[in-house]
Amino acid sequence: MMQQSHIPVMLGEVLDVFSSNLKPLSSFVDCTLGAAGHASAVSFFLLVVAVLCVFMNMIFYTTVELSCITENGCACGCCCSQIIQSHPELKLFIGMDVDPLALRMARSRINAAISHSHPHPNFQALTFVKNFRHIRSLLTQVDHISSGVDGILMDLGMSSMQVNNPARGFSVLANGPLDMRMDPQASLKAEDILNSWPDSEVGRILRDYGEERNWRLLQNKLAQARLQGGLHSTGELVDVIRSTTPGTKGGRQGWIKTATRVFQALRIAVNDELKTLEDSPHACFDCLAPEGRLAVISFHSLEDRIVKQVFLKIIGEEGRDSVRKIKGGEDEKELWIRQTIQGSNGTILTKRPITPSEKEEGFNRRRRSAKLRVIQKL
Repeated sequence: MMQQSHIPVMLGEVLDVFSSNLKPLSSFVDCTLGAAGHASAVSFFLLVVAVLCVFMNMIFYTTVELSCITENGCACGCCCSQIIQSHPELKLFIGMDVDPLALRMARSRINAAISHSHPHPNFQALTFVKNFRHIRSLLTQVDHISSGVDGILMDLGMSSMQVNNPARGFSVLANGPLDMRMDPQASLKAEDILNSWPDSEVGRILRDYGEERNWRLLQNKLAQARLQGGLHSTGELVDVIRSTTPGTKGGRQGWIKTATRVFQALRIAVNDELKTLEDSPHACFDCLAPEGRLAVISFHSLEDRIVKQVFLKIIGEEGRDSVRKIKGGEDEKELWIRQTIQGSNGTILTKRPITPSEKEEGFNRRRRSAKLRVIQKL
């Protein structure tokens, strides 16, 4: 049960982005709902309590987390305040996720959270098994949002319940099938890439998506494994990776870092993540109402680089030089805004991305690479 729990990344920062805006939040879309970590987020009060507990050596934080574990294994609506509860003016909440299991868990959490809150009389919560690349077509089917939505969140990370489930094939440390599909209905698996794709293409994936320096050596080792019956489990893949990492080089951490990069590369290829990320912010921005905000949380340099470049393209069709008008935050209610980049049809509110606090990194090292970027439509 503990392995299935999921605490949302940069929760306080996300709440700030959508709570401090002067525009009322009447409609909101979570493009990567997962287990509803941000949708059923703890309130500002509970967040302060959690931070204080972390500061006090996490003595009480563990107690708070344990008390919020349900039979489903995830933190539930008993944490009370959510994005939904934080905005009584909210009339429409839409959650999307390509993972049906995560969406089922999210629905139960959202329902539990609503039962503890006092939403708008006309409030609706809708969830869809959809990839966020389809947000534009999906929203055309929803009533009462012809003028656009007020807030959109994209959290590009995997939840702990996905990473810690060996059957999904995402974990470096737990043996399981070479799957790595975010959408269980998709046809392509990591096993197919490793055993069927050309050697040169496998090497390119390791180089471009994993940013792995020893990609040539790994490519050759994987080709040899293919001749010996192929690779069919994450454990077999890890064994190949370990054989390419000298025992004296970084020890256990050395091969784990290499394996993490290889698994990342394969996961990106299986799910076509970077191409989806290049297209989706444009679609999300088009779906925003005037003064609406899009927030994107990324977890590695490839993702963050794409988000940064796409945001610049969105606000300035005439080219990057035409949008380099930078100013500091002026609204005392939005102290998280340091420098902005003004464009012809929108404003990047984070010239530099927001990163997790040292306290947050302290209780979950998976979050240390997270970056939050925000753009607002004019």
